Amino acid sequence: MVDMPIDAPLLIAGDIEIDNSSNKRTARTAALLIMRQLEHCHEPTTEERATICVAFARKGKPVYGKAFDLFQISAQYPRSTDGIEQAIHHEDLRLLEVKSTGRAKIDDDFSGYFFSLSTAELLVAQALGELYQFAFYNTTTKTLKLHTLNEIYKKAKGVYPTWSIRF
Repeated sequence: MVDMPIDAPLLIAGDIEIDNSSNKRTARTAALLIMRQLEHCHEPTTEERATICVAFARKGKPVYGKAFDLFQISAQYPRSTDGIEQAIHHEDLRLLEVKSTGRAKIDDDFSGYFFSLSTAELLVAQALGELYQFAFYNTTTKTLKLHTLNEIYKKAKGVYPTWSIRF
């Protein structure tokens, strides 16, 4: 797999306003900032999301459409249906699930950060391994940390299984 590096210091243009007024807005702000910081990182269109799910399914790796927020593709592939399919075939595309906070008291290593993990995220992370990472982003400190599921388990001080029900 081609290494997809994190760029040097994050430069924030004035057109992204930091909004920590709700969890949903913090996550959206974090996604925008992550796309600025990581090379070739994109928010998938509906068509790209479907292409990603189908291409991974062809490899026997289930991907649920709601289980990722962003994707990062190696520079050698165009951002097109064919490019995405080729990148997945060659394991040069990774999926990112954004976990965000705006709390200033969370340190750069995210110690003490409590977050939820959906069953879909868990299953996709297990299926894809290194090709699926959680992008932890603090919109206040501008800190980004990428972790695989195994790295999260190694860091975890506790795991609290839960079910969320929606009518």
